[in-house]
Amino acid sequence: MKKAVFLLYVFLLSINSIGQNNLDELKFLILSSKYSEALDTCNSFISNNPNNPELYYYQALINKLSFRYSEADISIKNALVLDSANINYLAEYGFILLKRDKEREAQKVFEKIIEKNSYHISSGISLSNIYLKQKQYEKAKNILLNLYSNDTTNGYFARNMGLCSIKLKDSKNAIKWLKRAIELDSTDIKAYEYISLVYTSKKEFDLALENLEKANRFDPQNIDLYINIGDINVMRNHNYKAIPAYLKAYELDKGDYVISKNIGICYFKVKKLKKAKYYLDIANSLTVDLQVYKHLGNIHMELNQSDSSIFYYNKALKLLKPDNNLIFEILVDKAESYYALNNFEEAIEVYEKALELDLSGDFWISYKKNKIIIDIAAIYQDKLGDKLKAIEYYEKVIEPEIAINKNYYTYAQQQITKLKEELFFEGKL
Repeated sequence: MKKAVFLLYVFLLSINSIGQNNLDELKFLILSSKYSEALDTCNSFISNNPNNPELYYYQALINKLSFRYSEADISIKNALVLDSANINYLAEYGFILLKRDKEREAQKVFEKIIEKNSYHISSGISLSNIYLKQKQYEKAKNILLNLYSNDTTNGYFARNMGLCSIKLKDSKNAIKWLKRAIELDSTDIKAYEYISLVYTSKKEFDLALENLEKANRFDPQNIDLYINIGDINVMRNHNYKAIPAYLKAYELDKGDYVISKNIGICYFKVKKLKKAKYYLDIANSLTVDLQVYKHLGNIHMELNQSDSSIFYYNKALKLLKPDNNLIFEILVDKAESYYALNNFEEAIEVYEKALELDLSGDFWISYKKNKIIIDIAAIYQDKLGDKLKAIEYYEKVIEPEIAINKNYYTYAQQQITKLKEELFFEGKL
């Protein structure tokens, strides 16, 4: 017992021997980012006071701030050897482990701290972020809820509980917590973005836009807000309203190809072809992108520039992953471009390639393929004067099970009857 009292006395004496003024000097050097000088001072103190854990804590802090994480790790472990129960030292150890990309070890440290003190803010925030990263959203929310119960004025806790609720697909609680976060801090841009995300998922687009526009008033230089406003208007098929938002984003970053691509696609959808081409050409100069090529092909086709449209469709086809439905669409567009050039054999060849693809989409498969078959038959009938070949293709039109597709079958049967009568009178049947 006497030995323990003596050791405590020595420990307290070592702290006092540093002097508060000296500690204040050390702290000032750290706050002033004079890390080299601070480390020299701290090392000097440690040489005279080797049993003072607080000095090793500051040594660890300085090393961490100087990006010397291995040295910081050694320093904080020295502090913990002398005072293993100190939560602040444990927390610093956890932060250093995170810096060293040892998330699992850090998680265990923070969990140990939270077991001792569930209201330890920095450890709770770090642990909840680890749980979020691991997609353990319920655990993250429980940590944050506990922190919030101890400080109901902290908007950060409310906002991240809203984020956890989003991840848990609990839109009701997500809205409740995000509204609380905004109530606590009306300038919390992330809270506005998150609540807009919830309203968008519920297809309550007016509320989603309302929150983004509020955020925009606080942060008019935030590109993401303009992009999100544009994206929501595109979802609503309000492309004319999306364009001004995307243009604002473009003013802030003309080097982001996604923004210029989105502007170009929106202009294409509202039939402003020259403006569409202008922005898509900019996007094309910045990157290689399937949608850029596809829409440039569509624009050139609309402008009756079939050679150029084929050029871009070919570029798009080279980029395609094995998505047969998309390949099908581009092949059809390419065939139509050949048709516009009166290259009927090439058009038929491309149509045939489209027909060979296995598509997904229930009844739409037969609908799309019937249309192409009729287009091929029409080329043979009207452009190449080959009625027998036209009949051969009309006979390939299948009778579908649903009404939406029956017009094609009926039309094909009528054409077969008509062509056979003509061939009969021509003596070719």
